[in-house]
Amino acid sequence: LAAGRLPLRVVVSVTYTPATNDAVLALIDMNTRGKGQIHVDAAKIFVDGVLEGETAALLDPYLDRKPRHRGQLNLSVDQLKAALVLLDARGIQVHMHAVGDRAVRAALDAVQAARTANGPSDARHHIAHLQLVHPDDYSRFAALNVTANFQALWAYPDGYIVDLNTPAVGRARVERMYPIGSLQRAGARIVGGSDWNVSSMNPLDAIQVALTRADPEHLRTGVLNANERVDLDTMLAAYTINAAWLMHQEHDTGSLEVGKYADIAVLDKDLFNTAVEEINQATVVTTIFNGKVVYTKPPAKQ
Repeated sequence: LAAGRLPLRVVVSVTYTPATNDAVLALIDMNTRGKGQIHVDAAKIFVDGVLEGETAALLDPYLDRKPRHRGQLNLSVDQLKAALVLLDARGIQVHMHAVGDRAVRAALDAVQAARTANGPSDARHHIAHLQLVHPDDYSRFAALNVTANFQALWAYPDGYIVDLNTPAVGRARVERMYPIGSLQRAGARIVGGSDWNVSSMNPLDAIQVALTRADPEHLRTGVLNANERVDLDTMLAAYTINAAWLMHQEHDTGSLEVGKYADIAVLDKDLFNTAVEEINQATVVTTIFNGKVVYTKPPAKQ
């Protein structure tokens, strides 16, 4: 950063647990918000685990475990509510990992507790992953102003979903996984994430899956709940202006407007005139950061 070679804007989330409360608050206070490229001003809470290890917290039990195993919350409901009330009161954004529908509900309940205790805030809390969300909770995202941070690249019938998730939770729950369309229709703000380095950070792969709900490499057949497809406008906003809003930077970047930073990625294809099954074949030809060209695609070898 000091050498001027960091072509990124970064918001750092510090992992929060009740045991690390004082350290997290001190670190965020030390790195106060500003106009620089790196902001340490968010806390990350792992509300539950993952479906593959059956540690994701579910409202209804897993089907292949006895006794009636429903996974687990990493914090109790009361601990999670207390954390959100505290962090929200300090103006600290909270990024919550929640995979199972019980974890998502607990996260929403915690934000509701913060709203009740502190009133409205501009902390812009969000929940990431959202593999299972109970339909009763769809409308709560907009009502509580909680952003839905999806990793859309995962929303197709891959080996994890077909071979591991389906036997564990059953077809009915699999068919409502990653409800991007349902939350978008319920008024939620949709943001695109990657979970890098667990999976690819290429947004074109994720955008294509969000539009098709099918394997972007065309190696596997089938579609994961076509009703949850969304359109290209939704996903472009998810990776541009909505992502900038989530980072409290919508006045500086995220769209092409006079006075903004001129952060631009130029593709070799017009995505609106490209078949949805070929979106991820587009490539970046030029990247401009803060008005300066920082990448140019090398010419093809003759």
